[in-house]
Amino acid sequence: MATLGQLRALQATIGSALDDIERVFKSHNLDFPSLDVPVALAPSAAEALLKSDEIVKVSSYLVAACGQLSAAVHNPFFTLMDGITACHITPAIQFLEASHTPEILRAASAEGLHVDQLARKIDELRVATGPVSKPLEPWRLAHHLIREVRPDVFASNRITSLLDTGKTPEQIRANPQNKYDDSNGIAALVPMFANETFRSLGSLTEWLISPRHGTDYATPFNYAYQTDENIYAWLERPENAFRLKQVGRGMSAGRAAEGSTSVTEKRVFPWDKLPADSIIVDVGGGIGSVSVQLAEAYPHLRFIVQDREQTLALAPKILGATHKDLLDSGRVLFQAQDFFTSQPPSYEVPGVGKVCKAAVFLVVRIMHNYLDEDCKKILSQLRAAAGPSTKVLIVDQILPLACRDENESALIPADSPLLPNLGKAYASSYHSDLTMMATLDGKERTLREFTDLAAASGWQISNVTRATGSLWAYTTLSPIGA
Repeated sequence: MATLGQLRALQATIGSALDDIERVFKSHNLDFPSLDVPVALAPSAAEALLKSDEIVKVSSYLVAACGQLSAAVHNPFFTLMDGITACHITPAIQFLEASHTPEILRAASAEGLHVDQLARKIDELRVATGPVSKPLEPWRLAHHLIREVRPDVFASNRITSLLDTGKTPEQIRANPQNKYDDSNGIAALVPMFANETFRSLGSLTEWLISPRHGTDYATPFNYAYQTDENIYAWLERPENAFRLKQVGRGMSAGRAAEGSTSVTEKRVFPWDKLPADSIIVDVGGGIGSVSVQLAEAYPHLRFIVQDREQTLALAPKILGATHKDLLDSGRVLFQAQDFFTSQPPSYEVPGVGKVCKAAVFLVVRIMHNYLDEDCKKILSQLRAAAGPSTKVLIVDQILPLACRDENESALIPADSPLLPNLGKAYASSYHSDLTMMATLDGKERTLREFTDLAAASGWQISNVTRATGSLWAYTTLSPIGA
């Protein structure tokens, strides 16, 4: 197809997607949510409609087409400069979150705050963590990540409101260490990426091409922080206790990255078909956020969350207030376990007794942390502990190729001008691939790579359900030869 024909095809894709969005919203007598209006802590009917499969699908086509069209017609120099200077955005968002600006703006009127007032209110919260040597100069706050209502007057918008933890400024001032408790975890993602990830990526090229003489660090993270500990062991240092808590809460925001699909859905896995008191072992399950979701949705199942002792110690503090019944009843248990070693020969479950085989090993956001050999070790240990009917459910991203692949079902229609991986719509998943390499020496994988990994560990893929609205996938493994 000629270039101008390609551009027209992308234009038609944009128009068609907008037609579909308009039709769906008008059929519900709703308007599309405005970018200028903050996302409410209690979602509106319009917000809920955004998560419908049809809207999620056509929105991804729309974003992909806009990104592809922009890249095609934009001056390549400015496209390159956008990429080179993107490093400015991360610290700006970091300041936005760390200064508690989203919470301050919510507490103010919808008309917004002048930067002079905003600077004073930020300073009032700064004193909660120690003496303030110098007040903020208001002119330094006049950036455009938040909505400018009038000159130098800013208000929250749809994007920045996602960083709002729901706490009042008074609550943050009284207990700054508890800011992320009982939140959706999105705000806690900011320090996670803006600190360790950002610094690690800054060392990526030097680590790959011209490392300092005499160094042999395993990852850019190790190189940047001059430590041989992996990032999780480093976070478990006493001096990093608050950072570990932030990361734990930030990881719970993973459900937002999974699009409009939830691990609790029956199309993801037939949870409702499992016998009563079946044991689900949440391998490397962190503080148990996913197990808690499933336990609430399926009261007939039992869950054992396995992770490092230091991580598990945080669970009662974070989950205890809202999920005390699940913890006290023993429906969600915690067990210190290294997933590179053998599983216990049996599991002791209150009210059930000794159970020898798990029904499901749940492996959520684990595989991308490791290279293939380590992943094979994890899956091989699970295979050794599996019964004939045991399944593994891997929740991880499956990256499509940017070219067509006859071995994988396409994300786009056969005659679409869009890139097969939907380009801009899911670019953050490819950013994640770099993040995994820089911080953990891991990687995101294609379906081909997951197939080979499973086969080398005694498993075979029996089902793949792609999430709607993201590149996350729910991959079920069955034992080979069972």
